Amino acid sequence: MFNVANATTLRRGRRATSVALLCTATALISCTADEPFTQDQDSSDIAVRNGDFTKQSLDATSVAIQLLDKPTAFADTRIFVTLSKDDAGKLANPQVVGAGDEAAPIVLRDDGKGGDAKAGDLVFTGLAFADVEALKARAEAEAKQDVTEVPQFVGRSVETFVPATGIDLEKFLGGGVIKLPGTPKLLFSLASARHSLMITDPSVVRDFKRTYDPCTGDGDAMGPWGFGHLFTELANQSATGIDPADLVEDWLASWLTPQLPGSASVPVAARPMMQQLIDDWRNVSGGGALDLKQAPFRLLAIVNRIDLARRGKGGGGYGGGIGGDFLDAGEGRFVFGLVLPDGYKIEGYNKPGVLDEKTNCMLTPFTVIFEYKIDRPGCEKVRDWAQQWRALDTLPFGSTYNAALQDITDQFTAAGVSPGRGNDSALGQLRTNDFLMTFPWQMREHQLPVPSGFLTPHQVADTVDLFHDGTNSLGTWIATNIMGLPPQSFPWSGASDVPSPGTFWDGAHATLDTLLITSGPGNDGNDSRHNFSLGACSGCHARETDAEFTHVDNRTPLGRTQEAILSEFLLGEKINPSFDNTVTGNLHFVDDPSIAPRGGTINPTNPQHRRSFRDLELRQQKLVDFSSQSCLKLPPIDVEILEKSLLEKVPLPDDLFKGVQPVDTKQLPSLSLERLGDVPVAQVH
Repeated sequence: MFNVANATTLRRGRRATSVALLCTATALISCTADEPFTQDQDSSDIAVRNGDFTKQSLDATSVAIQLLDKPTAFADTRIFVTLSKDDAGKLANPQVVGAGDEAAPIVLRDDGKGGDAKAGDLVFTGLAFADVEALKARAEAEAKQDVTEVPQFVGRSVETFVPATGIDLEKFLGGGVIKLPGTPKLLFSLASARHSLMITDPSVVRDFKRTYDPCTGDGDAMGPWGFGHLFTELANQSATGIDPADLVEDWLASWLTPQLPGSASVPVAARPMMQQLIDDWRNVSGGGALDLKQAPFRLLAIVNRIDLARRGKGGGGYGGGIGGDFLDAGEGRFVFGLVLPDGYKIEGYNKPGVLDEKTNCMLTPFTVIFEYKIDRPGCEKVRDWAQQWRALDTLPFGSTYNAALQDITDQFTAAGVSPGRGNDSALGQLRTNDFLMTFPWQMREHQLPVPSGFLTPHQVADTVDLFHDGTNSLGTWIATNIMGLPPQSFPWSGASDVPSPGTFWDGAHATLDTLLITSGPGNDGNDSRHNFSLGACSGCHARETDAEFTHVDNRTPLGRTQEAILSEFLLGEKINPSFDNTVTGNLHFVDDPSIAPRGGTINPTNPQHRRSFRDLELRQQKLVDFSSQSCLKLPPIDVEILEKSLLEKVPLPDDLFKGVQPVDTKQLPSLSLERLGDVPVAQVH
């Protein structure tokens, strides 16, 4: 129960640190090479948010399935997972690998017993119940796709194209072994992406039954997609005692004094011009509390970030692992832009923005993103969530579409939907991108404290302080670490400054110099630098993607046919800048910014020198994949026998299910079959 009396004492204090052990007792086998370690609580939160754990999951080279000739009370399908020799060598017991998560593991064995055909051939075999209906649905959908090849993404850029291969359902149902394709058979549709992933259509963002345009005064800021409504739900006043107007003003007031969020080492300077915005909003409100019905923020986009779904490390805690199951279903987001209508001064600001001459309203370079966590763990819940979004593709924009979209968004914006999170809200973080108040462009992050309180400045995810850029220490770290989050020797930044569109992250190191200039496919040194820079707010919003500070731009007059301009990083093609989102047919490429400064020459055929970003296409691949994934049902096993086999290095019994009572398949835990073949990529943007 919240302590309403103490609500006002929870403002912007630094949180206490606590110990986070990332290896559990039953996971000792997979942790023997690395001692358990502790982290500052803030850093631990960020690591878990982005799916980063103590060790990378093993990467299966192929996954195949086959129906059993004679189903049993514990399984009807064999699962074949092939590992490379190097990955198999990392196992504590070279004949056993775990899949799934600790609470519900599936054992894959390479000992020639229990369904495995041959010991030591690197093909690990497990038993489960197949999700035949889902396989049928996927096969039917893929049969309708007239596509011969699909892009294969490495990280967030296209590395190559692979043949578009669908599920051979007939062969599977006939008892044959079928190999799962690694990429969905899908012809990318920007129109579909704009229906179910990045929704900016004017019929949505200017639906004045649900949101508000402060430039014209049309609509309702307290409607379900209005800025005022979302803040009211964040406050959850009936449970916390926090007035929504106080929550907003307290949040804005954090810009007025220097901040040292979390474990940040460098204070974030105040931006005093925020006081002018607060004063003008108060004046428009008639004095006193800020009137949320007149909030000067207009809706730009509603965004589905199911691609950010976090997954466990996998392995079930046993001897290394693959196929970690879903911890959540990613995020749902609302993007707003700050505007200065009549009654707001524009003098004194750094860059007031673009004037909408029709409304005499200033469209500023200041955006706000509400980023909500979708707490739906497990294969079946994630699939259901993905299917809700995909159903929007079948609806034309209009009243029916908007009602269906609201049915989705209400599930994560409503007060009290996430018990145990701050204010019982699903909000993960509130982010801002600001070039209005002063130079330079700056991104900040706020979070709601647990159990309740006001929005608290928080260190910016995946971004270190800017003074580390170009240093020997950062170069050494990049050269010796492959796509990992920085250690505590690089404290997270309290805010992410972007001095220019040319900003990117790099480090000084002789080995790194050679790696970057001579890199080719599979060169981890180059990808490590790029991923570090792309993961940082200041890299992703600047030179690493060639974005001009924003991926959803507020500085466009919105009307019946005009919508917020999206970055070419999202669209994957060049656009007509400052006019609309019409793609030109010319693909968006970004030359690695670290090559030329080292005296190297860009090789346009090298995917580590010239990267092709098509982020909406990557997200659509994920959405389609998740919505059609088949959820294996995992049979119960005697965990004590498994632990004894691993700890004492004795062979597994031929029959893992001996003495175990069968369970109704509807009650069994599930694991995505498709997730056995891939490794999650940590990302947040």
